[in-house]
Amino acid sequence: MKINKNVKLILRDVYLYDIEACHYTIMTKLGLDLTGVDRNNKLERNTQIGKMMRKNPRLTSTLRNTTRSIIDEYIMRNNIMEDDIILRQYDGIIITKTLAETNIHHVPLNIRKHYQIFICSFNRKQYIAFDSEQHTSIKGIAFRYDAIDKIYEQICRVNYANKDSIFRNLQKIKDQFMSSKDPKLFGIPLKNGKVNVFLKAYGSVEISPQTLKIMDTDDIDKQRYFKFYIEPFTKSIITEFVRS
Repeated sequence: MKINKNVKLILRDVYLYDIEACHYTIMTKLGLDLTGVDRNNKLERNTQIGKMMRKNPRLTSTLRNTTRSIIDEYIMRNNIMEDDIILRQYDGIIITKTLAETNIHHVPLNIRKHYQIFICSFNRKQYIAFDSEQHTSIKGIAFRYDAIDKIYEQICRVNYANKDSIFRNLQKIKDQFMSSKDPKLFGIPLKNGKVNVFLKAYGSVEISPQTLKIMDTDDIDKQRYFKFYIEPFTKSIITEFVRS
């Protein structure tokens, strides 16, 4: 993921559009046989179409080229400029304006999200966003887990209309994180059922969830967590509002 370097690090009123059931929709329009593929079962649908693509490289090329061309045409027909595009995805776009034309060649480009606030990480490889349905989207972040997602929700819910409130709340979030006595906040879940924890004296350590519960959080390298998970976004916010 690489977010457009020409857009601000923090934006209001951002729109996500994509082609619903992209490969299925395109294959249907091309008249290809989809017998036995359930459009409404996303996992099963994607698995079956994925198998077809692996068996047929020409189908893979056709689908990818067609998808690219359709998104290109939507951009052209709607007069979307380069600086309007925050992020171009495989089957959609995240943009700073709404589309006037959303059904070209009977392959609709549907609006999925209206983000009220959209925050890029400072390196523009990740984003967190809060939409009109009161949901938080979190993309591009490695080793995510529920406790950290709740911190991102707090960041997205800050009142960005008031500069004093922004800095006060960001400091509050940081203070709460750094002073937390809850070891579960720092346990990164692993596939084997254990958790990974970064300790001041030993670095990365793999332990059981039961051991984590009794751990003294003063031994945990909280600064390392903050710099990896939270600072990329707070740095963007501070950068934008200090210079505004």
